[in-house]
Amino acid sequence: MHGLGELRALVTETRWRRWAAAAFLARLPTTMTLLALILVGERATGSLAVGAQLAGVATLTTGLASPWRGRLLDRGELRGGLQRACLASAAVILAQAVALATGMPVWVLFALAVAQGVAMAAIMGGFRALLVPSVSALQLPRANAFDAIFIELAFVSGPAVAAGVAWLIGPIGVLLAMAASMVAATLVARGLPPLPPAPERPALAPWRTPGALPVYLLALGIGASVGLLESAIPARLDELGSSAEAGGALLTLVAVGSAAGGIAATFLRDARGVVWRRGALLLVAMSVLLWPTAVTGAVSLLAVALLACGLPIAPLNALGALVLQDVVPPGRQAEGFAVFSAAIMFGAGAGQGATGVLLDQAGPFLPAGAAPSQAALAASAALPLLLAAAVVIVAAVRARTRRPLGVGCAPDGAP
Repeated sequence: MHGLGELRALVTETRWRRWAAAAFLARLPTTMTLLALILVGERATGSLAVGAQLAGVATLTTGLASPWRGRLLDRGELRGGLQRACLASAAVILAQAVALATGMPVWVLFALAVAQGVAMAAIMGGFRALLVPSVSALQLPRANAFDAIFIELAFVSGPAVAAGVAWLIGPIGVLLAMAASMVAATLVARGLPPLPPAPERPALAPWRTPGALPVYLLALGIGASVGLLESAIPARLDELGSSAEAGGALLTLVAVGSAAGGIAATFLRDARGVVWRRGALLLVAMSVLLWPTAVTGAVSLLAVALLACGLPIAPLNALGALVLQDVVPPGRQAEGFAVFSAAIMFGAGAGQGATGVLLDQAGPFLPAGAAPSQAALAASAALPLLLAAAVVIVAAVRARTRRPLGVGCAPDGAP
């Protein structure tokens, strides 16, 4: 009952609910961008390939610009910086709608895709940093777990909202909805507490802070595992005699499972002191739950496996964010969380690229009866197990030499 009481206290906290609404509204357009720009490219040129290139440019720019944009947010008052970033994003998205409606050259759309990536970079990480003044220190671990849930919900609902608006109005309507969401986030955020910059900005970059680099490397690896999974599922469905287009619907089950895992994590005690042990266990669980996606031969069983394999993802993200909260000092936290998001994004891109190579090249090296997509899914399952082994080895070595893993992560919490 103690855990339920603390959970109820968080959910009934007005300021936290306002933060959750603002963060969700600001992140939703990010998850709508892929489908929106694909449709924009198709409307402008008749080519889905051009749309995919527009989406790729925006995503790559977001990843590259996130550390720099996070650094700028840290140098000023954070709430105001996030509001300005949301308004800038809305302005760029409206410019895309105008460019599409007036038939401007395609190079203008590519330039605006770059501008969109820069404007939206670090918004996700910045809102996570703004969580600190929005809840009490006691509520922070549970609020952190809920943040991981909200991110998953955004990734489920964003494409669905974009598809629904596109069906009713078209790609310009999707862009207008994205801009409206950013403006709404700006207005809701007005009720959040300001977070002034640190009096003295720490000299060390987040990735050079003791205890932070392992989190970024793990985020990169987890992103690669998820990227392998997401990009291999359409091919696997095609091999099983289903439609590759159904892959998008099936992959929402991963996000649903992840959200369920995040909800369960809100009932757990604070992971400080056992963070690396819990991280290793979650990575092993992720590996075990991913293996059925590689070996099952039925679409129905694949759907069940996808639902199950998502369970550890949100708890792992929440755990990584909790460590960063402890080890990255005030004054660089927006940058620190922006790098965390960028690491996941780059990992996912690497995983997607690896899937393309495996689908093209792995056939001659596979056992009889095995399909190329199964090689990618097996790699997706093997990667978290390798990460768990690395966590155990590093934590054991540091415990033996009495070297702390970071603030709140004492050696006695090592496996």
